[in-house]
Parts: sequence; structure tokens; C-alpha cells
Amino acid sequence: MSAPLFGREPELAAGRRFLESLQRESRALIIEGDAGAGKTALWRAIVEDAERRGCRVLEARPTESESTMSYAALSDLLGGEFDRVRGRLAEPQERALAAALVREPVREAVDLRATGMGLVTVLDLVAADMPVVVAVDDVQWLDAATERALHFAARRLPPRVGLLLARRGDGRAPLPLGLRGAPVEARAEQVMVGPLSLAALHHLITERLGSSLTRPLLVRVAALSAGNPFVALEMARALISEPADRPLAGPLPMPGSVRDLLNARIDDLSIEARTAVLIASALFRPTGESVGRASEDASRVEAALIEAEEAGVIASERGRLRFTHPLLASAVYSSASETRRRQLHRRLATVIDDPEQRATHLALSTTEPDEPTASEIEQGATQASWRGAQDRAAELFDAALRLTPDDSVDARARRALGQATALNAVGDFAPARALAERALALSVTPPHRVAALSLLASLSWFSGAASEARERLEEALTGGLDDAVLLGAVHAKLVRFSLTLDLPGAARHADAAAPLLDEARDPVPLAHVLLDRFFAAIHLGDGPSPELLDRGLDLEARALAGTIDPPHPYPLIWFHSTDAFDRARSRYAMEDEWYRQRGEEVWRADRRSHLAVGELRAGRWELAETLAEQACDALAGVEVRGPFALVFEKRALVDAHHGRTDRARAALVPLIERFESVDQPWWAALALSTLAFVEFVDGDHAAVDRALARMRRHAAVIGGREIPTDRSEAFHVESLLALGQPERARKVLGILERRAERWPRPWIAVALPRARALMRAHDGDVAGALTLIDDADCATGSPAPFEAAWTLLVKGRLLRRDRQKRAAADVLQQALVRFEQLGARPWVETARHELQRVGLRPAAPLDLTESERRVAQLVAGGMTNREVAAALFMSPKTVEATLGRAYRKLGIHSRAELGARFADSGDPATNRGDRPIPS
Repeated sequence: MSAPLFGREPELAAGRRFLESLQRESRALIIEGDAGAGKTALWRAIVEDAERRGCRVLEARPTESESTMSYAALSDLLGGEFDRVRGRLAEPQERALAAALVREPVREAVDLRATGMGLVTVLDLVAADMPVVVAVDDVQWLDAATERALHFAARRLPPRVGLLLARRGDGRAPLPLGLRGAPVEARAEQVMVGPLSLAALHHLITERLGSSLTRPLLVRVAALSAGNPFVALEMARALISEPADRPLAGPLPMPGSVRDLLNARIDDLSIEARTAVLIASALFRPTGESVGRASEDASRVEAALIEAEEAGVIASERGRLRFTHPLLASAVYSSASETRRRQLHRRLATVIDDPEQRATHLALSTTEPDEPTASEIEQGATQASWRGAQDRAAELFDAALRLTPDDSVDARARRALGQATALNAVGDFAPARALAERALALSVTPPHRVAALSLLASLSWFSGAASEARERLEEALTGGLDDAVLLGAVHAKLVRFSLTLDLPGAARHADAAAPLLDEARDPVPLAHVLLDRFFAAIHLGDGPSPELLDRGLDLEARALAGTIDPPHPYPLIWFHSTDAFDRARSRYAMEDEWYRQRGEEVWRADRRSHLAVGELRAGRWELAETLAEQACDALAGVEVRGPFALVFEKRALVDAHHGRTDRARAALVPLIERFESVDQPWWAALALSTLAFVEFVDGDHAAVDRALARMRRHAAVIGGREIPTDRSEAFHVESLLALGQPERARKVLGILERRAERWPRPWIAVALPRARALMRAHDGDVAGALTLIDDADCATGSPAPFEAAWTLLVKGRLLRRDRQKRAAADVLQQALVRFEQLGARPWVETARHELQRVGLRPAAPLDLTESERRVAQLVAGGMTNREVAAALFMSPKTVEATLGRAYRKLGIHSRAELGARFADSGDPATNRGDRPIPS
């Protein structure tokens, strides 16, 4: 039980509000104040209150020395919870957390985001049984690896999980752990721990020191300490230890700084006690045992630590030694000379077993270049990198590089590359690039040179500079590289980077990589090369090779679970391009789960946008709209460049189908300009395909033609003869005919016909007859056009429902031109119904306009089906939809749908028009004013 708090009633009330709300939702409470203001005491009181209420408290109290120890605070927080629930975690999360918490030896690198996602999952599992409080004191001393994991978790905080954070500050700094902009920010409260009142200081001094000050002295202490409890206690401690006859007007024992107060307390310790606390200040997680092992005279350590504890310098908690205030640890460490500290770290390096801690002590023990020391530090850096502690790895690689002799050129290149790789992993791209360039300049062996060029290529690719990325990798192939493994890796990466720049080159690199990659050693890279080769052939216009696709997917499925390689991004595109919607949904579910387990939110958004296109093509437009909005919302506040920017292109496609052409165009135009400015013709072509459709919706046929001409120029630059996602030829034919350019329309029709020959698809089976019919009608053969359009599969349930409805619309127009008015009206009515079901507002308006042009007299009530007539009759008689539903034993939704069909058949839009129509027809049920009796 902690000591009682004095004068903190408002702050404690905030703590109670925080805990009470955890039964319903996630919350955050941030305690802030100056050093010594009492933040920790308040934090501890709220923690104890949480435990009394039955909350599960996951607690960490990091210190300045622990801030350089990877996942130190995460180990404290998760404690035994990970061991209790690890069997319920997804494999990537379980492996990442086991590595972070050193539950087992780390033999390969883990996925950094999987650690954060694993933390979220553990919190969610624990919170299923009871509210959880993640309590961190002195957040500013969190080690970088734990802070990154908590930052990730704070943005995805499960219900019934609260963050209780204490930190030094004045309330003006940004919220810790990335809470600004996180969902929980709206439920976060900041509490400033201000100065204590005179009465509270009196109770505090009496309680802690067992003695009190006279009121005049207490007033002076309160004024000089500014109400800071720590400073006031130090002053009171000095006053109480001195003679009681101190003159009232004399100076108080208040040195010039708090550090002097701290040093005064340390100076009172014996030499043995000062030595023991100095060792403790240099250790990351000091215990009595570790201080003893590091001491030159272990027999005196126990007595020395007892002395320091009695003096209030340190405290023992659950086997750990803690300084009673972080400032004390800093004062103790800084009181030693630099030479003494280096000697101490050198000795600590000999008694510490953990490679990462040992590496840190070695880095602090010398400033002179020394290859054996640098080598050991590099081993610690590698260990940190494998555990996912990339921030710490970067620091240790930097230390190893600093201590590497100038003549160890190969080692300098390797360590610079290690630091660059770690910085790239945490998103610090500019210094990563500079270090990779440095590593490249130093590299004298092929592995290091290839690794440096490969990293530089990746940095260029994801910044949108695809040409530069290819040039880097092609440079790796020069200079007589003859290592088969390295050659295979470089060719494999060049395949992916060439697909959007040089399709023939991508095919060549795939053919070169496949024989060099071993199915047992490189299963996922080989699978991806096979899939890339499949897509290169498609884009080159060679048609699909199902055997290649199946082999790549099978190999990927068998190998993916045990690697950190992500799933290939193209199969999902293939499936929705071929209208294989069930396979698209299945593939999406697999990919989304893979990225979810690893916390890859940007990739999840990208894949969701592709599913949105699939659902749009499948006719589920509301779902497509939801998915597209979710994908774009997930990227809010994220700088997206390169392929990820196409998420907004896909939303624009959905927008255009719904008639939101202004928003669609506003998204597409800057995207296209950006892609063209960074020499990304393929991505520009994809966006131009969508822009052409936007212009068609708005009826600007000249703009349609301009966009598609640019699209084909961009595709031709990289050798592309097929854009799988593009469906523009049929409406381009329509636009060219509207522009009076039949010969160009005929050429575009030829492109669509060749696409159908190489690679038949359901949507082409519907769109091609429509385009042929339009061409034949333009040539004056309307009857022949109608014969051609009858070849289209426009049945209900077509795998291309929008294309089918569009084809019906064109067929209705042709029937009207052929003076088949009744048939035209019937077909246009079918098109209208389908457009309404999809939610295709622009086409609904067009279909209605075409129906009006047919010129038939609207149908009479007797032309309705029996159920339509009965519903319309009751509504015309004044009943509400709910009353009709009750009278005819239907659901209100069925009444609404039936009434809608009746409206369309009658060519009306309101109940008033319905009443008038029945009155005009002489229907006795409405003319009498009596409501009919349902049969």
C-alpha cells in the first residue's frame, strides 16, 4: 500500500472517472507535471484503486537507464500474460512477441508490425475477462521498441482497455504514444499535477519524515520549492537534521539547484554505498545480485545497498532495485568521471550475458576504434534487429561503425548497411538512403554491394521513383556477378520493379530468375516470380497460362505461413478482372488476415480497394462504396505515394458509377499528373482508364477519347497490349461514333475483338455484342445490329450485371430506331429496373429518358400483375405501406418493391399520380371512395 496522498482530490477524482468508464470502452488518462511534483505517487494510487476494482493492471516503470534496452518495458507490461495466451495468437504474432520477450532464441528476423499487432491481441484477450489498465510511469523513458509497439496498439485499443500514463511535462507537448488522432483521443483526459498547498505539504512532511516544521519555516519551504513535493521534502530533511535554533531570517539549506540537493544526499553515503548505487545507475535492470556480480568486493554489497535504501536513495521492489526518483539515478551516474564510467561499463560487459546489453556496455566503454569490440557490438545489433527492436539496432550498428578501424573496409560497409536497413524498417528513410549510399561506396564484395543496391532500389520504388529503382538493381548485375543465389534474388526483384516500366524486361528477368531460385530454399520468391511471369505474359498480350498461375499460387500457399514475405498482390487483381468474384473474395480474406496479423494497415487498405472493384463488378454497389470509403479513410493522414495512391483511383471508379463525377475527377487528375511526372506510365494508364469512364458518364465524348489515347500511349511505352482491369473499348466505340469517327471506332472494336480471342471474359461476352451492334447500326443495318446484340448474355444473374443492363439500354434504343415501340419499352423497362437495383443513378435517368422517347401511352392499371394491381389499388385508396402490408400479409419491404414496379410500369413517380391513374381508368374500388376488401 502506497503512502497516503495529500491535496490531490481533483486528480484522484479523474482517476476514478477513468476506471469507472473502462467497463464500457477504452480510455486514456495522462498525468503530467514537473520532476518531483508527485506524478508517480498519483499514478501509483490510481493503479492500486484499479486493482481493488478487479482490473488487470499491466504495469511498467521504465527508468532512464532502461531506455536503451529493447522491449524492457514490454516485458514488464506483458509479464505472464503472454505465456498464458500465446497459444491463442496467430503464428506471426506469437513468434514476434516470443522474440521480443526473449522467450526463445531468435534465429531469423521478425516482422516489426506483428509485434504491435500481437500486443493488441493480448490486450483484447485479457480484456475479455476483465478491464485492463496499461499503466506506464515516466513514459518519456520508454525504450524505443516498446514505445513503437505501444504507439501501434494505442491506435487500435480494444474495448475495456485503458492507458494510464505519467510523464514529465507542462501539458503543452503532443499527447504521448501517438494518441493525437487515434480513436481513443476523444476519450483521453490530461491531468496536471501542480504545486501542493501549504496544508498538503505539512501532512506530507509529517508523514514521510516523522517530524514537522514550524509554520514560518513551512511557509518559506513552500515558497522556495514552489510547492514541489520532492524539493520540499529534501529541504525539510536538511532542516530537520540541523539544529532547531536556526535564525528565522537566516538562509535555508537550499542549494542552487535540485541536483545539489541530490548530490548532498548521495555525499552522505559511505564509499561502499556510493559505489553500489553507481553500479546500479549503470545497469539496465539492477538487482542486488547483478550489482554484486559487477562489484569488485561483493561481500560488502548487501550492507551498502541497505545503507542506500535507508537513506532513501534506492528502494527494492519485487527483486528489482529502483532509485526513489529518476533524478537520483542521473545524479549518481553523472557524479562519476567519464573515465570512471568507461571503466565501469567495461567491467559490466564482462559480467552481462545478454548480447544486446553487453553490446551497449561495450559501446559506452571506449571511444577508440577496435575491431573485436566493434564485432561484438554488431552481434548485439543483429540480435536487436531480429527481435524487431530496429531503433536499438540502428544505434548499436552506429556504435559498431564508429569503433570499426578505417582499414576494415568490408566490415564498415556491412555495419553501415545494417544501420541503413534498421532505419528503413522504422521509416527513417533519408538517413537510411545516405547510409546505404555510404555502404555502396565502401563495398568491395558482391554480397554487400548487391544488398546496398537492393535497399536503395526499394527506397526508390516506394518513394515513387520506379525508374531509379530498376537502374539500381540493373547496376547490381554488372561487374561479373556470378553467385547464383545473389543473381536469382536480383532478377526476382527486377521482375517486380519492371512490371510497370518494361514488360518485356520483366518477362526476361522472370525467365532468368526461375532456374536460379530453389523451391526448398526460396519458396516464396520463386512463387512470386512465377506469378509475376504469368502477369507479364497477360500484359504483353500473350494470354493467360493457367498452369503457371496454379503452380505459383500452390507454392505460395505452402510456403507463405512460415515466412515474413507478404502474399503476391496480383492474384486478387486477376480474379476481379476475370469476374471470378468468389475467388476474389476468398483471396482477399486470406490477404487481409495476413496483413491484419502484422498490422499492415496501408496494405490492408490497398487490398480492400481491390475488393471494392470486385464487388462493383459483381453488382454489389453499396458494399463496393463502403469498402472504397474504408480504404481511403484508412490512409487519412498517411503520405501515400507510388502504388498505394491508386486506392483513390478505385474509389473514383466507384464514384463514377454512382454519378459522383466531380469528386472522381478531383481525385484522378492530380494522381495522373503525379504519375506522369515521376515516369510511372503504367499507373498513369490505370488512372486514365478510370478518368475516361468518368468523362463518359458526364457525356464528354471528346474528353473520353483524349483520356484513352493517353492511356494507350502510356501502355505502349512499356510494351503493354493488355490492361486487365480496363473495360473501355465498348464505351470508346460509343464515344467515337458520337464524335462522327466511325473508322477509328472500328479499330477500337478490333482491339476488343482481339482481347476476346486471346482471353475470353464474362464482361466481354456482354460488352462485345453491344459494341458490334452499335457499329452495325451506324453502318445502317439496324436489323443486323439487333441480331448481333441478341448474342449478349443479359440474363438476370449475369456475372457482369452492369454491362448486361447497359447492353439492354442500347438494345432498347435500337428497337426504338427499328420502330418496335412495345418491344423497346419492355427492354428499356428491364434496363431501368436493373440500373435501379444497382444504384446507377446516371443510367437510371438515361433509361427513363429513353422510355419517354419511345412515345407509348403509359400502361393502364390492368396491365399490372395481380399482386402489383392489388398493392397499387390499396395505396391509391389512401392506405400507407404498413397498412397495405398488414392487409395483404406482406412485409413492408415487399410492398415498397412491388409498388416501385407498378410506378415504373405506369410511368409515374408519386401516390397522387397513382390515384389519378386509377381514377382515370374507372376502377370502381377507387372511384367509390371505398377501400377494397382484400381477397
